[in-house]
Amino acid sequence: MSTVININKKSISSLFSVLLITVSLVGCSGVGTKDPKAADYNSELGVRYLQQGRLKLANDKLLKSLEQNPNSAQSNHYYALLQERLEQPKKATLYFNKAIRLAPKDPELRNNYGSFLCKNNRPQAAVNQFLTAVKDPLYSTPEFAYTNAGICLRKVNPASPEAEKYFRLALKKRPSFPSALLEMAKLYKDRNNYPKAQAFMLRYESVGKSSPDALLLCSIINSKTNNHAKANSCQSTLLRLFPSSPEAEKISGSL
Repeated sequence: MSTVININKKSISSLFSVLLITVSLVGCSGVGTKDPKAADYNSELGVRYLQQGRLKLANDKLLKSLEQNPNSAQSNHYYALLQERLEQPKKATLYFNKAIRLAPKDPELRNNYGSFLCKNNRPQAAVNQFLTAVKDPLYSTPEFAYTNAGICLRKVNPASPEAEKYFRLALKKRPSFPSALLEMAKLYKDRNNYPKAQAFMLRYESVGKSSPDALLLCSIINSKTNNHAKANSCQSTLLRLFPSSPEAEKISGSL
């Protein structure tokens, strides 16, 4: 189970072409110069590199942005995400907390900090962050935070009724949200309610992407509902598209 990190990719993508043009100008601001506008440019470049997995470049740009504006909530937020990726939880916590002090009402920051807390076995603290995020009426993607709250609660209790409540709130906000649909299928599978699990799986398949996790779940649910042709199809697709995944290894071991 993994929580859903939410960074506004559309705005980052639209800015990236501008950033490539302006980056040479940013470099002219001088070492140690406090320049909030340049810091924003380097912060956006840094998170773009983070999304691409180019962690050295991400680190360089984000450190530069913090040098140019140490009190940028965005720069501290993105640097915290980088530290999380680098498995440096103490540093990530430090920068998440600073970002929240600087921008306590930022819902994406709250959602991402909640995801971090959940991964580090602090479920109730994580849920508090997710619920703080959805309180913001201007938060454009509350389905992320609601789904993450449910995922985190299921780490404690896989059949959690409260988790179901949050998944349903996510689907009320966005009925076709793939992550919530997949989590509902998992929830009902763990309750041994395979017909309902299959119904949510079918909804997921109409909007979601193939993944090792989803294909293994498809195989299990359809086997339990005696739809063996569909179960075999999901197994074959899993082995063909993701042969090195842990899910594929589970299937191979059972054949």
